[in-house]
Amino acid sequence: MRLPAFTKTIRFKLTLWYVGLLILFFTLFIVGLNLTMERLGPTRRFMTIPEIIVRELNRENVELLRNYSLIGLGGLLILGAGGGYFLCGRMLKPVDRVSTLASRISSTNLKERINYLGADDEIKRLADTFDDMLERLESAFETQKQFIQDASHELRTPIAIAQTNIEVTEMEGKVTVKEYKHLMEVLKLSLERMNRLSDNLLLLSEDEQDQSKWSVVDMASLLKEVTEEASAKATAAGVSLELETASGEMLVRGDALYLKQAVINLIDNAIKYNQPTGRVKISTHTENSHFIIQVEDSGIGISPADQQRIFDRFYRVDKSRSRTQGGSGLGLPIVKKLVEDHGGTISVESTAGAGSTFRIILPLLGPT
Repeated sequence: MRLPAFTKTIRFKLTLWYVGLLILFFTLFIVGLNLTMERLGPTRRFMTIPEIIVRELNRENVELLRNYSLIGLGGLLILGAGGGYFLCGRMLKPVDRVSTLASRISSTNLKERINYLGADDEIKRLADTFDDMLERLESAFETQKQFIQDASHELRTPIAIAQTNIEVTEMEGKVTVKEYKHLMEVLKLSLERMNRLSDNLLLLSEDEQDQSKWSVVDMASLLKEVTEEASAKATAAGVSLELETASGEMLVRGDALYLKQAVINLIDNAIKYNQPTGRVKISTHTENSHFIIQVEDSGIGISPADQQRIFDRFYRVDKSRSRTQGGSGLGLPIVKKLVEDHGGTISVESTAGAGSTFRIILPLLGPT
């Protein structure tokens, strides 16, 4: 025989427990009462006539009490079962709402909340935790959706450039070797841009780095190497580049290639968004067992509103200029991820039109 579905609910099981306890307690009460009444009077062998009459009356009273007790037990069971079922329903209502709401949730429906306003008990904490989880899920889905849209938009640009050049070449009657070479260069640049974007997206999607492969990195040597590599780009842009490092040994534990990439991204931005005949200064110092790198430029600066979002993926302060220069809006988010993976932080101070200063703070290894 198949039991009804409601018999499997917590509400029904709690009601059964409640009724069972009532029956147990009431049974113990009646048994105890009867035993007590049986022992109140003397035994029949030594009783007088009046005592026998009193005993018989007591027996009748006990029988009457037993009958009333059974009637009371029946009424109590009905009231107890009904009250217990109602009370359990009230207590478990938020849980039922959680279950109902969870069954309606999908990636396109994350706006609903339980908003339980009851007492601050376990049920409320469960409901609040579920609401917080929905909040995080909604935020994650929105971020993922925006990420996919931005990535698609970024990939569309080099694809459109390549496709346009191919179509123009196909429309011409006779194509020279020079035009074919130009087309190949365009396709090569488009593929490089897509490959670079793909690498950056993979890097951002990675979990925390495997620290077992880390080594001791001499930041003074790393910064000197980065500055030398960036000097040609700075010269071509008409920007002066200088490095000023503090004295002493500056060692951190991490991945040298990733740390180098983080600094290069900052320097590239400082050169790219600088003023003509501007300057970029890289300086270092130590403070409270931390190594601090500052990349200061005399560029276009960043407004306070933009400073809140420059580390978001695909966000650009100057969208039109970034696209013409091949920027994808992933440089600073990559810097932030790499720095935080190494246990550090990154911050920015900037004034629109007066330049910016980016500051990386990393934990030092050993004595400074």
